[in-house]
Amino acid sequence: MKTEAAITTSSDSGKSELSPAADDSSLHSGSVVLIPKPSDDPRDPLNWPFRKKCATVAVLSLALFAGYAAPFCGQLNLVQQAALYHKTTVQITYFNSASSAGLASGGFFYSPLAHKFGRSSVIFWAVLGCLGAQIWAGLMTKPDQYWAYFMSRYFAGFFGMVVSVLGPRYLVDMFFLHQRGRAFTVLHLALNFGASAGPTFSGYIAAKRYWPIEYWWSVALLGFTAIIVFLFLEETGYDRENPETNPEIPRSWISGRVRTFLPGNRIVKPATLGEVGRVGILPFKIALAPVVLLVAGFDAISFGFYVALNALTPVWLQKPVKVGGYGFTVTENATFTLVHWIGVIVGLLYGQFFSDRIPLWLARRNHGVWKPEFRLHALWPTNFILMPIGLGLVGAALQHRLHWIVFAIGQFFVTIGSLVSIPVTVNYICECFRSHTIEATIPVNSMRLFLGLSINFYINNWIAAVTIGWVYGMMAFFTIFSFFFLMILMWKGHTIRKWTPFGVGSDEEGEHVLKSSHGI
Repeated sequence: MKTEAAITTSSDSGKSELSPAADDSSLHSGSVVLIPKPSDDPRDPLNWPFRKKCATVAVLSLALFAGYAAPFCGQLNLVQQAALYHKTTVQITYFNSASSAGLASGGFFYSPLAHKFGRSSVIFWAVLGCLGAQIWAGLMTKPDQYWAYFMSRYFAGFFGMVVSVLGPRYLVDMFFLHQRGRAFTVLHLALNFGASAGPTFSGYIAAKRYWPIEYWWSVALLGFTAIIVFLFLEETGYDRENPETNPEIPRSWISGRVRTFLPGNRIVKPATLGEVGRVGILPFKIALAPVVLLVAGFDAISFGFYVALNALTPVWLQKPVKVGGYGFTVTENATFTLVHWIGVIVGLLYGQFFSDRIPLWLARRNHGVWKPEFRLHALWPTNFILMPIGLGLVGAALQHRLHWIVFAIGQFFVTIGSLVSIPVTVNYICECFRSHTIEATIPVNSMRLFLGLSINFYINNWIAAVTIGWVYGMMAFFTIFSFFFLMILMWKGHTIRKWTPFGVGSDEEGEHVLKSSHGI
């Protein structure tokens, strides 16, 4: 039987080894009920020491950072690649679309593989696969290897995205409901940092050298990441309803590593081929749920335009001034990407301060009763206000040839909106499908990228039809429109979640997350 201190946390209670929520006493002046209720088993990830949870998040963040940096290492060095492959610079940006296609499709394979072999094992081998794709890209230096290089970018995305799908399940396994907002923000910080670091580091490294050198730092990083994953990442799957069915954890550290990562492992429950097949079909079933379609519609527009903006920014910055660009060198372009880093940091601070506080404040006003839709209210200032303004500034800067600082401010606003929206929407979907966290994130992650990966193919025709200023102006209006999908969920989310087909929905609505109704 847990003590009361292990079930709630307040500013007056002491910290419990079984209650990492006690570390949040500075955040909440009222008592927070631990949801889900932890078991008495020390193997339960909810009962892990907080430092062990943080270490696990750090390993996942490193793997996500390295995996998302890899596909975009060649994003800035357009001129050399265009000359080598005899293509236009816009055709070179198709490589970014190949990377995005890999990011969109990989999750459908990782879910059933993780069910069979364990999440940690799949992450380890996917990191090695991404390493191989980076070596492949760096060797594609002949004029007739355009499509081979194109495929290397696809597989870098395919393997690199593994943690974006499997990582959220670790967080749901380890953290209580009132902690997840900040945990998701930290993990997805690594995603955005990786997507920014790939072009930034590669731009500096290859600025005065031949372009293949921009891939070798990523190869080293992925090799280091694979070692860290092998040494420190642990499985977090735990059945609290039937604890006796959980596989035994080996006492020996070496034996534990072998059983976790090498073929024939026994770190997860045995699964038949039929069970694996049913898990593989689940994402397609969940994709039909109205709540998923609404969130995916919002993500596809808001994040899709962020991806498109990042992919096309090097074209506009490096285009000569006389034809409407800014005439940046590769080094100057790499320096410009630091705008993303600043936006990511600001977005992280916003997420850490408000991603849990705003939902818990709304729960307090609701007499301490939880609703998943409370999560979405954190996006009002960032995605309904800042992101459309940012896209509008980018359009105005390009249309009227304003100073590049105006362009940078627009990028800054869009980056904040992107970073804040991803962890909030992914967390929301995970809490709507508590029993199928991995499978629920797959369609959302994939649909989020469809618009971004396709826009490069028709951007020139779009500009020719309405001018470049109105291209980004329309993006701003579409972003505002997409927020209405979230407003529908805020209004009628309870009813919409009931329309989930196949009986795959499960959530924590109605739980009393606050024991007292005063303060957070």
